[in-house]
Amino acid sequence: MACVLEFRELASRNSFVQELEEDGYLVDFVGGHLIVYGLPYLNINGELSHGDLASPVDLSADGVIDPPGNHQVWFRGGRPYDQSGRQLRLGGGAGKVKIADGFESDYSFSYKLLNEKGQMRRYQTFEEKIQTYLDTITGPAMSAFPSATPLKAIKLLAAEQGTPLQFPDTLSARYHMNDLSRLLEGKRVGIIGLGGTGSYILDFIARTHLAEIVLFDDDKVHVHTIFRIPGFIPRAIGLQKVDALAQQYGNWHSNITPISEQITASNVSQLEGFDFVFVAIDHGPSRILIIDWLSSNSVPFVDCGMGLNRTTIGLNGVVRVTGVDRAAYDATAKTVFLPGDDPKEGEYRRQGQIAELNALNGALAVLRFKQHFGIYGREDLAVSQILETTSLEIDRKVLSE
Repeated sequence: MACVLEFRELASRNSFVQELEEDGYLVDFVGGHLIVYGLPYLNINGELSHGDLASPVDLSADGVIDPPGNHQVWFRGGRPYDQSGRQLRLGGGAGKVKIADGFESDYSFSYKLLNEKGQMRRYQTFEEKIQTYLDTITGPAMSAFPSATPLKAIKLLAAEQGTPLQFPDTLSARYHMNDLSRLLEGKRVGIIGLGGTGSYILDFIARTHLAEIVLFDDDKVHVHTIFRIPGFIPRAIGLQKVDALAQQYGNWHSNITPISEQITASNVSQLEGFDFVFVAIDHGPSRILIIDWLSSNSVPFVDCGMGLNRTTIGLNGVVRVTGVDRAAYDATAKTVFLPGDDPKEGEYRRQGQIAELNALNGALAVLRFKQHFGIYGREDLAVSQILETTSLEIDRKVLSE
């Protein structure tokens, strides 16, 4: 017994359909057919083309998809071929069938699986049928064109967001937090210093709706650098840090601007107009110059700092965040909470494999940044926090002290 369902209801009752959508396939349920749009395939000339697959759906009374009684599907597009120019053995032939208004097929396919005795058999589940056709049609195209993808919904839904984020923010939607994640929309943010901590900050904020992320650093990627940045960027050594990271994280965010410059007194004014700036450098005088300028010009900031020392019981790591306004600067400038001296030579510069400290420092900075824009709540009004790994205690600087 069949029942009439909308797509959303069909997906809620059939996990495979829901998984197709969550994986990024562009799917719909129209005229009793499940339609998967935008499948890449190779045409007769070996060129990349795209077509749409429609399969009839057999529904039980409660809306669960029964095992398919029909092994056929319908295809809107050309006949698919393999990389050797041979027609894929999908059976069927030309078939004009009107699935719904605006959707008429060009071909019918009749692809059957074989059992262990080499005999044709029925598809055991609807999932097996659809997955078999998807893999067979798209496989040659995805091998020939590595950038080809059948996940058309990702680009479409990402574009509908109206922000540079390259993926649809389904996590926020799933947990009903779109109103909070959208608080970063339209904001322009800078990161000064793209070493270990700065690159982790980029890793975190590239996955947001920020309007633009601007990177400032004049250094190149060295061997020790790749031990501290997130993941692995192929062939990055020798490139400018900002260029390597902008290219890598451009996969997440389409508006990352690399500026291969050191911020000095002569160019600090280019920070005017930013909605927030992360400072992740280890040169004390430059830190003071930059944050003095930012706070004097009402540009919110978070400054990051790290240290690492050997003790009798092992290494003790120190991470610090300070910000975000002129009051914070006045209360901390040239103290341990906002050092104005160059860091002393110590374990930090000799230890390459301490990415966890960079990640922790970056995470604390981003937490403070999101507090500033109201995404996270805030009760602690300290303008600076220092965390030591040995004790996991936090030392705070508050304005009343």
